[in-house]
Amino acid sequence: MAGELSRFLGVPQVVNNASKADDQDLMVNIEIRIDNDEFMWMCRPPVNWDVYNYSQGKFKSARLEDALTRSKHEEIEKYKRLPGGAIQFSAAIAANTTYVGGRYTKNARDMSQTPWLKQDGILISGNVEDILCKPLQKAFRADEARMHSAGREDIDVRMLGSGRPYYVQLTNVRKFPTQAMLDELQEEINRNSPQVKCYKLTPVTKSQTELVKQGQEEKQKEYRCIIKTEDKVTEEMVGKLNTVENLDLVQKTPIRVLHRRSPLTRTKRIIKINARALTKEEVEVACKHDLNLAESLNNRLVVAEVVSEAGTYIKEFVHGDFNRTVPNVGTIMGTRCDMLQLDVVNLSMVWPPEREDVVGET
Repeated sequence: MAGELSRFLGVPQVVNNASKADDQDLMVNIEIRIDNDEFMWMCRPPVNWDVYNYSQGKFKSARLEDALTRSKHEEIEKYKRLPGGAIQFSAAIAANTTYVGGRYTKNARDMSQTPWLKQDGILISGNVEDILCKPLQKAFRADEARMHSAGREDIDVRMLGSGRPYYVQLTNVRKFPTQAMLDELQEEINRNSPQVKCYKLTPVTKSQTELVKQGQEEKQKEYRCIIKTEDKVTEEMVGKLNTVENLDLVQKTPIRVLHRRSPLTRTKRIIKINARALTKEEVEVACKHDLNLAESLNNRLVVAEVVSEAGTYIKEFVHGDFNRTVPNVGTIMGTRCDMLQLDVVNLSMVWPPEREDVVGET
C-alpha cells in the first residue's frame, strides 16, 4: 500500500479496525476510483505521468506504488488538496474463515448428523448439520458453512446429556459474529427445532478448534445401552458385566462401515460398566402396545451404562460383529446379545472455552 496516499485516505484505520477480529484470516479489498482529471494535475510533481494508463482510465498499480513510495512526505503534503467529488473510495472486508463453537443434543432416532442420500439418490430431509449451520450461514452472509464435531452418533442414536462439542466453519463471512448475535441465533435454532438443540454458541479461534479434533479420539464417552439377550438374564450374568474395569478390546473395522472406512484393527478400552436387568414391570411399560412382545422380552433385557475410550464401537462391543470385536458383551455374559437402543449420555470435554451457560433439560 502506498504509504502517504493511503494514510491520507484513511486506509490504515480501515485495516486496523478489521484486524481486531481475533485470529481471523482477513482479506481487505480497497478500491480508489478517480473520476476527475484535475487530480492528475495536482499529483503531477510527485507522480510521473507514466503511472497512469489512459486507454484503461486507471493507474498502473505497480508503478503508482513505486512512485508514491519514492515520493517524500513534503511533496505529497503540497498536493494532497483534492477537488470535491474527485475520489470514490470503498473498502470490502471479508474473513476467509470464521469459527463458531458450541454443543448440541439430538433427541431423535431417525436423524443423521450430516446429509444422507438414499440408494435412489434422494436426499433424506432433516439432519443435524443443516439445522445448526444454515441459520449461521444466512445471518453472517457466509459463502459456506460446515460442521465439525468431536465424533458422531449413528442415525438411530440419541445424543443427550451436556451435548456433543462441535464448531461451525464459516467461509467468507460478510458480517462478523458477535456474542449477542449468537445468543439470538441459539434461541432461534432451539425454538424452530424440536429434536436438535444447541448450547453455548460463542465465537472461537482457529487454534481453539484443535481441541475438538483432539477430543474426538482422546476423551472418555458414556453410553446407555438397552441390550437383548438370547437366554434369560441371571444375576450371575449381570454380575460379570459389573466386574468389567479397564477392559481392552481388539476391534476390527465394523462390517457396517467397511464401505467407507479402512479395514484396520484397533485396540480400545472399556473403562467400566454399570448394568442391571429390567424388571417385568419396566418391560411391560416399554411394550404396552404389544403384550406378546413384552412377554417374549421378559427377563431378556439389560440396561447398561458404559464408559469407554473415545472411538470405541459400542454397538459392536455389545453384539460382537461376528467376533470381529473381542471380548464383547456376549462373551462376557455367556449368551448371544444384540443392541436394541443406544444413547450417548456424556462426553467428558470442556468445550467451548470461556463460557459457562447451563444446558437445559434433555
